[in-house]
Amino acid sequence: MKKTILSTVYCLLLTACCLLQTSCTSEQQKLEEAIAAKEKELYGDSTMKVDFSKAKDMIALYADFVKKYPDDEKTEDYLFKAGEVSMGTMQSNVAIKYFEQHYLKFPKAEKAPYSLFMQGFIYETQLQNTEKAKWYYEKFIRDFPTHKLAEDAKYSIANLGKSEEELIREFEAKLKGDSASEKLP
Repeated sequence: MKKTILSTVYCLLLTACCLLQTSCTSEQQKLEEAIAAKEKELYGDSTMKVDFSKAKDMIALYADFVKKYPDDEKTEDYLFKAGEVSMGTMQSNVAIKYFEQHYLKFPKAEKAPYSLFMQGFIYETQLQNTEKAKWYYEKFIRDFPTHKLAEDAKYSIANLGKSEEELIREFEAKLKGDSASEKLP
């Protein structure tokens, strides 16, 4: 009799767990489908005009997924994409938050160097905070000295705070210097 009761309880618990797992999976699946549909809607516009409302919805979907499923394999990609969309819509502080979260949670991921670099880039170009930009670029160079963006980080550090006019003059001077050296025997 005890074995029958225990078997029944075990079967009920097993059934309940399966039902819970199915509802969780279907909720996650619905969220993934909503993300895919919103991405298609946001990126499918051939006019290249940014729809801020769609972008905001996209970021919210990414954030919702990341919060609900922090250990899912798609979380790494969605965190990075949330940073990209935020940056593209000039939500600089939000973008930095997502790139920082991505870098800290996935330091060995393929996109980790980009997350770090983008923080410096946002501080430089969108927030005009050269001190913080320099700090992130220097950290990038220390952490990823052989990465293909390391030279870009060095260039950015060397040119932080310079106006477009100053950069153009330096570039023109360099061109003149290069062409003069080509004429030497």
